[in-house]
Amino acid sequence: MLFQLIKSVFPLFVIIFFGIIGFHFIENWSFFDSLYMTVISLTTVGFGETHPLSFYGKIFTMVLLLTGVGSIALVARNLSLQFFQPFFGTVLKEKIMEKKLSKMQDHYIVCGHGRIGRDVCKNLAESQKKVVVVDKNISDFILIGNIQIPVVQGDASREGILRKAGIEKAAGLIAAVTSEAENVFITMTARDLNPDLFIISRFEENATQSKLLRAGANKVVNPYHIGSQKISHIILKPTISKILDFAYEKGQFQLDINELELKDGNKLIGDSIKKCKIRDDHNIIIIAIEKSDGIIITNPGPNYIFEVSDRIVMIANDQEIKSLFKKYKGTNKKKRFT
Repeated sequence: MLFQLIKSVFPLFVIIFFGIIGFHFIENWSFFDSLYMTVISLTTVGFGETHPLSFYGKIFTMVLLLTGVGSIALVARNLSLQFFQPFFGTVLKEKIMEKKLSKMQDHYIVCGHGRIGRDVCKNLAESQKKVVVVDKNISDFILIGNIQIPVVQGDASREGILRKAGIEKAAGLIAAVTSEAENVFITMTARDLNPDLFIISRFEENATQSKLLRAGANKVVNPYHIGSQKISHIILKPTISKILDFAYEKGQFQLDINELELKDGNKLIGDSIKKCKIRDDHNIIIIAIEKSDGIIITNPGPNYIFEVSDRIVMIANDQEIKSLFKKYKGTNKKKRFT
């Protein structure tokens, strides 16, 4: 910063030194009088001459004015670009960020933008979910494709930071910082601020798992355990692993694993799987149903009758699932199955 400042004002010092030397040797003035004459000439304040100027002194003064005014303009430009413009640019970015954050609702707060946090943000953004990142080291928008992700810089375990991220209006929070102790504090703070918030917390040590659940996490995830399971599946069940990969990769089978929540008024309520002909009309396979009390029925039979608050987990082509949602959307909301 100091070097940039010196570099910016250096041309001004050169022209002032040039003026002092010129007046001193041409007019035989003292260094102070020469400095005074140089300053009032460059600033164009309009004061009278310190001493009467000779012919050569007048020529030198004109040269000094022509070169000096341009140098001052250059210095002012450099200072503006290097110091003032970034300051005002930062203020403007903060205002834009605050405005965007104030409009956020039903969004997901990702605490920590490390390896796990970056992947979570990317997946949520690509699924057209609204995301806010909280990180100590990032202050600007995060760009994913053409999507701008707003950022709140600070400690995610502090109430003020989470409030700024809109935790009262959020749909969920992912505690993905590298410190397990911080994840516990983030979970506790988030649960206290929003009792209905869906919270997923990262852990590595088994002892931390129970602490996170007691702190209020709905789900806890060990990324290393998931990674080891994935490796094992590739070795032991390569075909199943390949098909599941295809289900989540665009440009392949375009399979989609999704869920449909049946709320009051949905046309499926009261019908059996066989009667509604989901398999015949939409080529959709129902792989499980979660009841309102949390009980999961896997591979339900054709005589199963749908009830209010059932969550139907299905697998099919992406377009076929979209067609089903369009037909039976009612008051339902679509949510990615994980």
